[in-house]
Amino acid sequence: MGTTTATADRAHGHAARADAVAFRPRLRVAGDASSLRDARHMVADALGAAPEGVRDAAVLLTGEILTNAVVHGGGWFLLQVEASPVLIRVEVADAAGGRPTVLHPSSDREHGRGMAIVDAMASAWGAEQRGSHKVVWFELAVDGGAGPPSPRAPCPA
Repeated sequence: MGTTTATADRAHGHAARADAVAFRPRLRVAGDASSLRDARHMVADALGAAPEGVRDAAVLLTGEILTNAVVHGGGWFLLQVEASPVLIRVEVADAAGGRPTVLHPSSDREHGRGMAIVDAMASAWGAEQRGSHKVVWFELAVDGGAGPPSPRAPCPA
């Protein structure tokens, strides 16, 4: 069973925005499949005030990038959620190098659809190297709760 530590972290490292939140939940866990449920629940709880469709989309997309972190990530991951009235951002850091790839698998393949789902549903997403770890992130626009999240912006190359 994975080790789970939940903390609240004051927002830092980003330019100050009028719509930014002062705190964002973080969760560092062992990078195994047993940790995924707890991490998805943390996201759902953190976004309890968000419109249901946006919250459900965030939980789904979090599950996809967390699965990549477990499969490819090197033993641990750090999950961070930031929410404002207009934007949700989820970041997953792990010890693996490289960037996630959007695959377009055939209908007979069981795996390989996760980043295609993120690419289709997120308002924006990307990956960046921060020191010795990689961070994969996505953003969802909060549009008042009517319908699915806003269309996504192109992923940075």
